[in-house]
Amino acid sequence: MNRLAKVLVALLVTVGCGIADRMAVAAVDMKSFDELLTKATTYDFGQSREDLTKISEMIRQASTSPDEVKEIEKRLCEFVKGKATYAAKQFACRELSLIGTEASVPALAEMLTNDEYSDMARYALERIPGASVDQALREALPKAAGKAKVGIINTLAVRKDTKASPLLAGLVNDSNEMVAMAAVAGLGRIGDAAATEALAKAMDKAKGPMRNEVLDAYLKCADALAGRGDKAGALAIYEKLYSTSEALPIRTAALRGKVSASGDKATEVIVSVLKSNDQAMQTAAIGLLREVAKPEMIKQVAAELPKLTVTSKVQLLSALADCGEKSVLADVVAATKDSDGSVKTAALTALGALGDVSTVDLLVQASATASGAEQNAARESLSRLRGDGVDKAILDKMAGAAPDVKVELIRALEQRNVTSAVATLLKATGDADGKVRVEAIKALRTVAGPADMQELVKLLISIPGGTERSELEKTVVAVARKIPEDKGQGAVVLAALPSAKDLAAKSSLLIVLGRIGDPAGLAILKESLGDKDANIVDAAVRALSDWPSAAPAEDLLKVAQSSTNQVHKVLALRGYVRLIGLESDRPKEDTVKMYKTAMELAPNETEKKMVLSGLANVRTYASLEMAAGYLGDEGLKQEAEAAIVKIAEATLDDHPQETKDLLKKVADTTKNSTVKEQAQRMLRR
Repeated sequence: MNRLAKVLVALLVTVGCGIADRMAVAAVDMKSFDELLTKATTYDFGQSREDLTKISEMIRQASTSPDEVKEIEKRLCEFVKGKATYAAKQFACRELSLIGTEASVPALAEMLTNDEYSDMARYALERIPGASVDQALREALPKAAGKAKVGIINTLAVRKDTKASPLLAGLVNDSNEMVAMAAVAGLGRIGDAAATEALAKAMDKAKGPMRNEVLDAYLKCADALAGRGDKAGALAIYEKLYSTSEALPIRTAALRGKVSASGDKATEVIVSVLKSNDQAMQTAAIGLLREVAKPEMIKQVAAELPKLTVTSKVQLLSALADCGEKSVLADVVAATKDSDGSVKTAALTALGALGDVSTVDLLVQASATASGAEQNAARESLSRLRGDGVDKAILDKMAGAAPDVKVELIRALEQRNVTSAVATLLKATGDADGKVRVEAIKALRTVAGPADMQELVKLLISIPGGTERSELEKTVVAVARKIPEDKGQGAVVLAALPSAKDLAAKSSLLIVLGRIGDPAGLAILKESLGDKDANIVDAAVRALSDWPSAAPAEDLLKVAQSSTNQVHKVLALRGYVRLIGLESDRPKEDTVKMYKTAMELAPNETEKKMVLSGLANVRTYASLEMAAGYLGDEGLKQEAEAAIVKIAEATLDDHPQETKDLLKKVADTTKNSTVKEQAQRMLRR
């Protein structure tokens, strides 16, 4: 035997062994299966499902052997006919729904007319293919009553058994309303010719809720006809249901059907509705535009804009924007000149989706001259406008534009984050108009990047004081924070400090350093606390007060303790209190001590209230005691009460009696209803 032949033989042996192994695994011990079934007869809900799980696993194991599955199906059919509990029979029916064949039909059919077991039998039968299932359901229908009858109708409908249509038609006028409604709904789901005819007859007689059910089912029949290609038959039903005497939901559904089934004439259907005086249906037709529109349809419908009511104009403009068909741009632009404000607003809004570079000027002018909703819509659309050349067009309009227009252009550049606009915006910071200058400074926060820090800092050094300097400080900080922390966020500011001779400029640089929080700048700020110029000290105190961590807390404390300048003392104390409250790994006891120090230095009630407000966030018994010490101070009583209630949540478990006594005192004496309620709630706990 050559090598290839040996390999083939070995492969066949291996494959054969594998098949044999799988067959061995698949074999089910029927004796064990019968024993488990016997045990399962007494199973009830809430009990262990171990035996049921084993049965399910054995059924899955037998799935590769048709003979074994057939044997199991037979045993399960006998099981559901026996004296097992309801829960056990339900389990067996679920398994039959998975493996059952027409052989299961006789056993399950016996259960169909029994109110107790009908649902579980239908559950299984619904999933078993075969004509005998449908026949069994049809034969059981006249024998069943009430809930069981309704269930059988529903299952026949799910299986779309056309032979059941005459039976269901005979039940449309049943004295049991549930049966009658189920029959109507079932006819709608089956949707064959017999069902359609039966519902057409029922529509003439039905009233109230039953009529709504009949109309809904009749619509489903029309949908089924359209789905089978009988557009004419479907349209006849849709036309009938579109009658003005029907309810709005039915007419809307019928209109949707008409449009869908009308093919090339769908546009005519929508336009005819728009030309009518029926506002409700105009709204429905416009809504359909989003669902079924084609470019040519959208163009024809948009041409009707000038002839519509204000309400329909607004709705259609919104729909046109959603459709995104650019060919209607001219119609939308024309609508921006409408005499009604709501229509103009809707048109301006739609330009955000449909506009292009040609609409930039229109939107800019509207942003600059309109007000209220129209102005907001124009601004929003200008920021959303897409297409080649839009950013460039906005930039180009900056040159020579009137101040109000420049302001809107700058806002648009910011909203659109046009990074190429940095040079233009820097130039605009020197504009003759103050509003333009301020708007340009604000926009630079968004569009400028780390590479622009040098220019921004130069501008900060040279810019006059007032609002512009204040806004520019914020801009420099915002752009500095775009620099990675390990790359020195404050490096450019630090480098500029030595060359800043103007006191106001130097003060601004110090304030910016504090807000940036670059550790490299901390030493400079601390050193500046000893400067001879009060303005520099003022800036250093403010900068350290803005620091993102508690690192300079002790330096601020020293100023608050020893400065002869009352303003500096107060600023430093406020900064110290703020830094105490920042997150840190400091022991809570030390934090309370710091608040006590701050309270001793506080010159008035305003500062003391600030201390108590911060103290409330330290959840310890020491902070509770400190807050309690100010309950007798009429000026601080309210802040002390609020602090006690807040801290008490943390101390109630470890110091229950002391906390309870303080809460009771607060509840009994406070004039603040909210604090009183909070204290009482904790006391009830």
